[in-house]
Amino acid sequence: EFACGGEEIGYLSVYASGTTPIEKEVMVELERNETVLSDYNQKRYGDNYKNYVLELPDTHYKVDDWSINLYPNANSSYSLFPIKVNIDGLEPEDNYFLPLRIASVSDYMISSARNVLMQILMKNDYATTKEKSYYTMNGTRLRVAKDTWEPLDKKNNAPDYKPINATKLVAPVTEYGIRILTGSTLTSDRKELRKQGIVVTVHPEEMIDVPVIGSNGLPTGEYIQCQKVTLDKWYNVNGGITVLNIEDTPSYYNPEKKEFTLNYRYNYNSNDWYEMKEVMSPVAIANENN
Repeated sequence: EFACGGEEIGYLSVYASGTTPIEKEVMVELERNETVLSDYNQKRYGDNYKNYVLELPDTHYKVDDWSINLYPNANSSYSLFPIKVNIDGLEPEDNYFLPLRIASVSDYMISSARNVLMQILMKNDYATTKEKSYYTMNGTRLRVAKDTWEPLDKKNNAPDYKPINATKLVAPVTEYGIRILTGSTLTSDRKELRKQGIVVTVHPEEMIDVPVIGSNGLPTGEYIQCQKVTLDKWYNVNGGITVLNIEDTPSYYNPEKKEFTLNYRYNYNSNDWYEMKEVMSPVAIANENN
């Protein structure tokens, strides 16, 4: 897994196998080989092109030296081949691989079966693409008037907050950011994800005091420090969502509970504006094959 937020080094193990260790130093040269990836896609997915995995773009990785040396060693005949990877800007729904093979060796024989597909997985402190990351969400939604933000939904002359409960699938998109959808919205459509996606960004260095609420529902007079959170649209596209932070009721992240409390307003595909409060807690990581 590679962390969001800049360049990180991953390592590929290059080794010599056999009943006896190598007796001399061997230089191994590697190379990128797109044939490995196309063969993998064809064998696994056939004509189901939408499931094809993608090659990691060359703008997202760097290899300083494509050759590496193996040294005679009775205990270990392998070396680590470093690859610098930057996953920022990659799509969390896509599966990226770096296809590699051994191009030449200075001695001994190359194993033709040892082609490599190095999978590029994304992570940050809040989510991962190795498995699906889920949060439970309990919250409320209130329809409000634009600009004045006065409640339009009322009951007995009081704001009529609609309860919302859901299990939310989230994805890492920046070093401190995850992508969510509003409330209980769920979609896997790429265009809709770009239109409706919201980036929730934690600011670890900006702390805010959050009042502690007692069992009676009233403030205890005590406070805990949490990390400030801001929300914004994921993509700037025509017809996309508009998201506003609520300045006098900021969003925050509790690192001890690993819990998000989100307060925001949004408008999407209608004239209606909604005011949201969502409390998100990590519930599970589910294997995508389940």
